Amino acid sequence: MAASAPDKQRHSQMTGRCPMKLIDLNTWPRREHFAFFQSRRNPCVAVTAPVSVENLLRFRQQCGDGKPRLSDCVYYAIMRSANAVPELRQRLVDLRPVEFAQVDAAFTYQPKGRDLHANCVAAYDASFARFRQTMEAARQAADAAPTLTPPGGESQGLIYMTNLPDVAFTALSNPWDDPWRDSVPRVAFGKIDPSRLTMPVALEALHSFVDGRHVGEFFGGIEAVMAEPERVFGGEASGGQRG
Repeated sequence: MAASAPDKQRHSQMTGRCPMKLIDLNTWPRREHFAFFQSRRNPCVAVTAPVSVENLLRFRQQCGDGKPRLSDCVYYAIMRSANAVPELRQRLVDLRPVEFAQVDAAFTYQPKGRDLHANCVAAYDASFARFRQTMEAARQAADAAPTLTPPGGESQGLIYMTNLPDVAFTALSNPWDDPWRDSVPRVAFGKIDPSRLTMPVALEALHSFVDGRHVGEFFGGIEAVMAEPERVFGGEASGGQRG
């Protein structure tokens, strides 16, 4: 099932927003695991864990009126961590496993004056300041023309994210399509525990690509961001929005 050189070149071009490359099944160490889990009716793995936000809350309080959105900080932590784990950038495109060089953010948002949510897509950037700008631009686009199918939303090179600020969930599941066509990991975060100052974070991904070790790396990356908000967000938090 190895691809020819022209195929590899074609599939390394831009798909949606980010370039990707075909995974060579002839040399891929995960080939057996991929086939084993992908043959299941539900090949997903789902893990929910509490993440400390104590330092982040303190940092935002110190920022005063210039504090960044809490959700932007969490979205950034999720995207930074996901992009640092290659297995969370691996997808299925045209029934073939690929790895994206970078995955972007797809998130839910309730447009102004509406009761129903819209879906938004924003390019990930390692700079928190630039990432916040793309997030805000996506929100403004949703305010002007809310939709569940924004430009770029058809790409597999995304992380689906949502926020349940009123629910202290301990487990969570999302709708999935055929896992051969829908391979995008889902991440949700919920209500902050006021006594423990922790927040539930849920990750769902195809076990075909992701094992427990990779889940641990993902949560470890989020925890590392939350542990040092001054270093991650401090130089880029001016001009923020409240909330």
